[in-house]
Amino acid sequence: MAEWNLLPFEEAKLRRIAADEALLAKDDHGYLPKTPEEAERFSPHEWVLEAMRHAYSLGRVAGGHRAREEIRNALGVKS
Repeated sequence: MAEWNLLPFEEAKLRRIAADEALLAKDDHGYLPKTPEEAERFSPHEWVLEAMRHAYSLGRVAGGHRAREEIRNALGVKS
């Protein structure tokens, strides 16, 4: 498992998204929550969380690169 250096609120947000999506999935898997109360207690598979962490990290890096490019462009600095 990689170290993604997520802040606690970022990790909590990813877990909340996973629980919400599991509730909305409507797949007939016994482990998925069927009610909002079950979703509150739901613990997604670690591989799901790991994929979400990786995607979040990639988005954060890409966003940083884009922001730097936009700042350089606004300042008229050539790359």
